Amino acid sequence: MIDLTTRLTNELTLSSPVMNASGVAGFSTEVQGYFDQRDLGAFVTKSLAHFATEGNPAPRVSGAGISMINSVGLTGPGVRGWLEFHAPKLRMNNVPTIVSIWGRTVQDYAKVLAELNGVGDFVKAVEINVSCPNIEDSMNMFGHSPQAVAEILVATQTCKLPRFVKLSPNTHLLQEVVATCVEGGASGVVLINTVLGMALDKRFLLPTLGARSGGLSGPAIRQMSIRAIYDSYASFPHFPVIGVGGISTANDAIEALAAGARAIQVGTASFVDPRAALKILRELPLAMARLGFERISDLTGAAHRGGVAATKSALEFRDPT
Repeated sequence: MIDLTTRLTNELTLSSPVMNASGVAGFSTEVQGYFDQRDLGAFVTKSLAHFATEGNPAPRVSGAGISMINSVGLTGPGVRGWLEFHAPKLRMNNVPTIVSIWGRTVQDYAKVLAELNGVGDFVKAVEINVSCPNIEDSMNMFGHSPQAVAEILVATQTCKLPRFVKLSPNTHLLQEVVATCVEGGASGVVLINTVLGMALDKRFLLPTLGARSGGLSGPAIRQMSIRAIYDSYASFPHFPVIGVGGISTANDAIEALAAGARAIQVGTASFVDPRAALKILRELPLAMARLGFERISDLTGAAHRGGVAATKSALEFRDPT
């Protein structure tokens, strides 16, 4: 029997390590017609600010080979709109939920959490998206600055829910930012967000996106994600990592978990097939069994402990009780 439960923190254990990535499944029950969201370890909302946003000009999404480039612009109803129209649906269906939040200033993050206070037990954690422009610092991304991330963690330290910080890979300071999250009291990190990119229409030789550049996601960035996860685990093996970036199959999920992730999120693959996360969840036990893994905890960080051979050796001597 394969045990898919995964402990992200002492207070938060998920029934499985598979979630959707923020931004691909809407704000509440938009994907409910494809599968029961309660089957996943948790549902992750699209990012919410304390204000409503319209997003970037169209076109917002463009193909990039087997991957995708987008510049949606964090469009959304704001946290008050979410609380009025979306949260009741998730509460009624008892969907374990992680609320993704963002802001343009440090205090914007604190304001979102103040609005979320008392939302209900169905919200299990918050995902703090720092891969957005900081208008107080000449539009530089929060996630590119260890100091800015530290300030956000201070501003949100009264939050009673686990805080996972979603980080940008578009900086050479990524591991310094991870260290800041460890030192600043975050519950863990989400690695990685999209990679900055751009595409031109081959007929007109003009940008394919209305905002010109955007974020590259999908299979093209998986190896970047694996490296970020691996490096984070190598430096801080007890600090929880949620892996995301190009995961399309159960084997991709195993790779991220073996690199050091305790859970994974499925993003761009969901645009190809809205049931992608559920399919990965269903295929994961067999894929684990083929390699000799019985528990997610055995698989997490296996690449740092000698891989499959070392794990099988350890399992042979495990006390059956």
